[in-house]
Amino acid sequence: MNSNPYSFVFIGRSGCGKGTQADLLKKYLESKFGADSVFYVYTGAHLRELTSHPEFFTAKMLHDKVLGPGEKAPDGLAIWACVQELIHGAKENNHVIVDGSPRTAIEAAVLDEMFDFLNRKKIFHIWLSVSAEWAREKMMARGRSDDNADNIKRRLAYYEKHVLRAIEFYKKDASHRFLEINGEQSIEQVHRDIVKALAI
Repeated sequence: MNSNPYSFVFIGRSGCGKGTQADLLKKYLESKFGADSVFYVYTGAHLRELTSHPEFFTAKMLHDKVLGPGEKAPDGLAIWACVQELIHGAKENNHVIVDGSPRTAIEAAVLDEMFDFLNRKKIFHIWLSVSAEWAREKMMARGRSDDNADNIKRRLAYYEKHVLRAIEFYKKDASHRFLEINGEQSIEQVHRDIVKALAI
């Protein structure tokens, strides 16, 4: 049982490897604390799941205006996806990993408030720092159906416009345990650097 569980928030450009590193951290934590010790929140999957309900007008708009063209989801929708996952899935003693949120300073503030509400004190914000060109090449190489040149360009643009503000939100407050990790390394080395910086 984890009497004082950890929470981890991955943030960075699209294509920087957040999902890969979040999954590796999950496996690392499970090796130390047990198979059911980690609750993983991936807001992107929750939003994509919503599009499987064509009876919802919101689902159609999400597909047509966000997921299809590669635009940023409205803050309200992203917050809904993340908070609903926490409410429905996280247990008191779970370590929590959040991947895909926040993408704006508003989301960051709401997530902070939720962690405070849930009495979460040991929170790490992990920024995988990569260049736009590095991220673009990675997204082009992975070959997902929505990773076309126009979508990638839009994703990289909203990083500069929105995600950097979330990063600054975390960096300016000394109460945040903010870790900047060089993401332009091998997957294994990035993971090692994360584990070393966390020191848990």
